[in-house]
Amino acid sequence: MSSDADFDDLIERLGGFGKYQKRVLYLILGPLFFIMPFPLLHQVFVLHVPDHSCSLPSQLSMESLGFTNLTVYQDVVLPKEYNAYGILAPSTCNFLNFTQDKIDEISSKSTELEQYSPEELQAFVSTLQDGIERSPCEVWDYDQSEFYDTVVTEENWVCEKQRNTADLYTLTTVGLLLGTFIFSAIADFFGRKTSFYVGCAAVIVFTLCMIPVSYSFSLFALFKVLSAFGMMPIFQSPLSILCEISNIEKRSYVLCYGCVTWSIGQIVFPLVGYLIASWRIIKAVSVLPLALFFFTWKLLPESPRWLVTKGKKDEAVKILRDISKSNSVVPPADLDNMVQKMVEATQEKSLGYISLFSTKQLALRTVCMTFGFTASAFVYYQMVINVSNMMGSTFLNLFLLGLVEGPGNFWGVYLANKIGRRWCHTTLLLINALLFAAIMPLSHYTETNGVGMTISVLCMLIKFNIAATFIVAYIQALEIFPTCIRQSGVGLCSTISQIISIAGPYVIFLGQSNLMYPYMVMALICLVGSVATSFLPETVGCKLPETIEEADRFGKHDPYFSYKPKRYEVPVEQEKSVAA
Repeated sequence: MSSDADFDDLIERLGGFGKYQKRVLYLILGPLFFIMPFPLLHQVFVLHVPDHSCSLPSQLSMESLGFTNLTVYQDVVLPKEYNAYGILAPSTCNFLNFTQDKIDEISSKSTELEQYSPEELQAFVSTLQDGIERSPCEVWDYDQSEFYDTVVTEENWVCEKQRNTADLYTLTTVGLLLGTFIFSAIADFFGRKTSFYVGCAAVIVFTLCMIPVSYSFSLFALFKVLSAFGMMPIFQSPLSILCEISNIEKRSYVLCYGCVTWSIGQIVFPLVGYLIASWRIIKAVSVLPLALFFFTWKLLPESPRWLVTKGKKDEAVKILRDISKSNSVVPPADLDNMVQKMVEATQEKSLGYISLFSTKQLALRTVCMTFGFTASAFVYYQMVINVSNMMGSTFLNLFLLGLVEGPGNFWGVYLANKIGRRWCHTTLLLINALLFAAIMPLSHYTETNGVGMTISVLCMLIKFNIAATFIVAYIQALEIFPTCIRQSGVGLCSTISQIISIAGPYVIFLGQSNLMYPYMVMALICLVGSVATSFLPETVGCKLPETIEEADRFGKHDPYFSYKPKRYEVPVEQEKSVAA
């Protein structure tokens, strides 16, 4: 492509990052990323499983038996079973079906039993419960210190139905995967703007459909999958549009601003959940604000880069003239001719995901980029999905997770611009691998003074770095893949990384055999990601590739041990003659 037909040069001549781009950033992308933690994370509240206990028949109640000590009462009337933490404790799923004679015996000795030593009480309980039939609980008492109600407490998804919660988390991931895969292709074939608004509609409609059907797990699960279906295009489409109409220097700023507003939203979200504390209202409040973005139809343009690659010259020119007008810049007199040259230079048949593997170079970079995405997503996934199982307040845990992400995002952008995308991504993943390796020998000594705190600090450093690597990974993906299949590239990397991340809970389960195993697996994943991203070309300060041919040639001749190499594009004819 000739220099006068270069899109990045044209964007610079139209104001680079002026009022038009800032309007999209501050009126659409910023508010969107602030709101997105609500529809994406509210399931942590809706599916929260509070502490609960079996609601016993009236004749076995604490008051009717004359007990004043809850611990002794539960030891006497409830069988012992292993709980989720592997501790033998009073059952929350079964109770002992005592005969009237046994009930009378317990009632007559209740005051005396509370004075027994642990050994004496254990001996009495063993004799008392011997041969007594167990009955499943049908009603439970739930702790309401955090939530008035959740779908779990309303539908009693505990004990025999406890898998419902885990299944819904898995189905959510399935919806995200399918949505990412399909909507990314839609964005590249039919436009980023269409993908965004269809995704918003899907999230709003199907999330609200879940509220009246909680009585049916099948319907609830179906709408859960469909609501997650449109989630990722809401992130990716407007972000791609804004990055594609911004100048080179401001791309990382755009992504950083989005991530920081996401972090602020994640900090505010627990407060909203705390104030509402009822699952139906939380669901409605989480998605209804997305409806406001339908009023932004005229504010959000279609990507002119995408229009050019699809041969839609007139539409692209109109948007570019709107950009120049808003930025108070006089457009080039030959703007129509410049865009026509771009159309001719970039016109090629795109096959979406298949095009990512159309050349050896592009296929290799797609694989390496996917490894980088996976290394970040795998570790991040474990920290977010298990927030409900962490010790302490659910609201405080989510708050702290959001609090650490903001500084991590800033750190990632700073390093990506300072030392480049390639070595920044590679180094951060390598540091995480080393931090996991440092935790491994400490994992067996968590009870030792100071060791538990040391592990906590190391884990927070890992979370900080993962927030940084995520933003660097997205910057790289947006800059490496060509315009015609950019969103397909980002979507494929994201999809595969999420598929692999589904195995995360099973990796954590390995800790029951040896506490070192989960850290070992995550260290290896980060190490593989670090090596893979080192083979990606440096993109800092470079012009975005428009065609598959440009992407294939981009950075092809960079030495492996290079640092911010100066770009010298070998002419196509010369490259073909060398290859021959």
